Amino acid sequence: MRKGELSMNYELEFISINEDSCDADAICMRFFDKERGRYIIGVYDGGTQKYGNALVSHLTKYYFQNTKNPTIDFIVCSHTDQDHASGLCELFDHFHVGALIVNRPWLYIDDIFDKVTDGRITKSSLENRLKQAYPYVSALEEKALKNNTPIYEGFQGTTIYKQLKILSPTKEFYKSLLVESNKTPLSENSVAQDSFFTRILNEAKTTLESWTNELLREKVSTSPENEASIVLLGDMVEEQFLLTGDAGIRALRQSIDYASKTGIDIRRIKVHQIPHHGGRHNVSPSILDALLGKKIVKGTTPTKYAFVSVGKGTNHPQKMVTNAYMRRGAKVYEARTHTVRHQNGMTSRSGWTTTTPIAFSEKVEDWD
Repeated sequence: MRKGELSMNYELEFISINEDSCDADAICMRFFDKERGRYIIGVYDGGTQKYGNALVSHLTKYYFQNTKNPTIDFIVCSHTDQDHASGLCELFDHFHVGALIVNRPWLYIDDIFDKVTDGRITKSSLENRLKQAYPYVSALEEKALKNNTPIYEGFQGTTIYKQLKILSPTKEFYKSLLVESNKTPLSENSVAQDSFFTRILNEAKTTLESWTNELLREKVSTSPENEASIVLLGDMVEEQFLLTGDAGIRALRQSIDYASKTGIDIRRIKVHQIPHHGGRHNVSPSILDALLGKKIVKGTTPTKYAFVSVGKGTNHPQKMVTNAYMRRGAKVYEARTHTVRHQNGMTSRSGWTTTTPIAFSEKVEDWD
């Protein structure tokens, strides 16, 4: 804890729907703001529509019980994917929303239009194409505008109240990712994607790993859309948390470098969201060393927590990824069949019990 500052009560919750579904992220939070004399309520991603409905029910029951005109102070949409953005629309139908933080690709057409090679494309048609390519963010924009909710960009250095700061992306990095994206009709579409079937076949094979033998790779990549995720640091004084969406190693490296330049000790972060539902193409050994610290001796008591949201029937999180977090001193918890709550200084809930962390696995997914 920093000298002269009091611990801040807060809770961070990873919503589960306990159904066979795709992986999705829906996270809500509440922290006490001393200056305002009240709790600030926020949401980071809303999953699919089913997750959005579950989020509405959870907020109504635990955050807004017997509350007139319930208000979510802010919503952050990390990026454009359905499993993060779609469910957020449900919140506007049930609550007042103070602010929406989201990056909308069509706002930067003037900056990227010189990369267009098809002479038939106009700025107006490009805007329409981008809104069709990113329908969930387009629908979210419409909901916010209809409800007179102010919309803000989410770029590096932006603060949300005093407690939250965006570490990535920068605006320039974001625009470069638009140029890379296969969803943007431009000439430079350079990031290759594994096919769905190849990925499934690879994940079906297994090999052996030990505490000292890590098979996670350095040179991995994910899509430009994932790299555009808003990486959010929460500073609750006694504890810090990091929300990563589907960020890959480029976005995480940008976050680490920005933290270093601005005096943020990123290894002090106690609570981590594992990016992209625990996919192995989003983190590397060196990135995790920089984020969490070096590997600990087996049997050492963990001092950090890592959380991952996954669908009930999916093969995420990848075991080599959860193993990597454990090696660096984190207990790993998954929101698969039940909502997982991390809190500091908050009251306990009737009927809620302590969840069991994932165990280290010697059998992991093979790369070949």
